[in-house]
Amino acid sequence: MRESWHTNDEKIYVIPQNLSEAEVENHKQIAKKGTFTCPYCKAQLYVKSGEILGNFFSHLHGESCEASKQSEARYSKYEKQKKNDTKRQPHIVALMNDELNVLVKVYSHVKVTPGYLNPEFSKNIPDITLKIHDNKYAITVVTNITSSTDQAFAKSIQNQKTYYASLGYEPIFFIERNHLGIDIDGKSLVLWKTELQALTSQKADTHWQHFLMQLGELEVLQAVLKLPKTDLNVKSLMYITPANEAISIEAFHILEHPNTFPPKAHFFATPYKLSFSQAFKINDENLSLADLDIENNNQSKYLEYFSQAKIALERQLEEETHLTNLATEEKRNQVVENQQVYLKSYSQSKYAKSDKDKKRELVMKAFHSNN
Repeated sequence: MRESWHTNDEKIYVIPQNLSEAEVENHKQIAKKGTFTCPYCKAQLYVKSGEILGNFFSHLHGESCEASKQSEARYSKYEKQKKNDTKRQPHIVALMNDELNVLVKVYSHVKVTPGYLNPEFSKNIPDITLKIHDNKYAITVVTNITSSTDQAFAKSIQNQKTYYASLGYEPIFFIERNHLGIDIDGKSLVLWKTELQALTSQKADTHWQHFLMQLGELEVLQAVLKLPKTDLNVKSLMYITPANEAISIEAFHILEHPNTFPPKAHFFATPYKLSFSQAFKINDENLSLADLDIENNNQSKYLEYFSQAKIALERQLEEETHLTNLATEEKRNQVVENQQVYLKSYSQSKYAKSDKDKKRELVMKAFHSNN
């Protein structure tokens, strides 16, 4: 098992996997002196290490209690679930876990747990679970999306979302930022299927949705802003920087383009970066994942952009209407002119005159023969 109860610190301790040989030996020594006990049965734990299993805690003679066996089974499932991720993934999760644990020290009603240590989960295991009073979050970091892993990741995320929601948890997914792809129009994201499945609805999305609805009818917004022909259902796609950089979160508020391949999504305003401490704030007992002051400022800029785009579109429509009217008038004048030319030509035609004389002669002959 990977976890133990640290008797002096009085908290759960998860043994790191990147310990040096000297550090492993030190862990073994303090374990012999009773530092680590089983969180479930309170028995003393010992430290072991190997190439296959890495660093782990063990009961005496390996006689694990039932609860620790279940925990180990969850960890095995979790490892299998994360097999396609990069080596950076656990480091990102560890940094995120450390930042969330700062909230635990500040707020007594906040609880942070590694996903595999949460006994509520068995089918799918998130990286971290977070509880703020009755609000519960299942957090997952995704890395290493490629053409060969995309389908599997997307299916896994779809299953996780359904499963976590069934347990009363709000699923939150972070995609490593090096997968970010902005289309050549500068206003759209080109997505992996995994990114499409990782979309979630956050408080800032509702904020944007209400803002957009105040600008005008959906048809007007679609015409002015060149939005996708779909309902105004704003969602978030959250990126996280790699562990070898200064860790930050960047959220795109987007509208999906329906029936596009590769998947595509329109995003509103330029996203901004937030450090963990800025993103993981509690607002009305919810995780914010946004800075509403920055969001309001972005919306003010977007309102100005919308106003300018609307004026430009109205001028374009006026110009097109004017050109259409000119073309219609010119066509009408041309028709009249053509008729006049034809009538004049017809009236001056000798063939037309002789044809009329012949028709008159035939009519007169028919009249005389009948009378």
